[in-house]
Amino acid sequence: MAARGEKSFCVLEYHRNKCVVTVQSAFRSKYTKDPTTDKTIHAWYKRFTEIGCLCKQKALILTHVWQELEYSIDVCCATHDAHIEHL
Repeated sequence: MAARGEKSFCVLEYHRNKCVVTVQSAFRSKYTKDPTTDKTIHAWYKRFTEIGCLCKQKALILTHVWQELEYSIDVCCATHDAHIEHL
């Protein structure tokens, strides 16, 4: 399993170059070990662009916070802003 730093490195390199082969070459040079597969790099990049995070636990926290905020906004709309003080 790749460490967070390794995942971040792959995502950043892929964002810069848009080429998995270049990412894998740079990874091999930096970490002196075999890089991850192209599918994994694409999955990490997709997850990061969608939620801005590579850590699944943090992604779940962000999703929960967003859902709570949406709920609070819905309550404010339903009560015609009567409960907006707690936001």
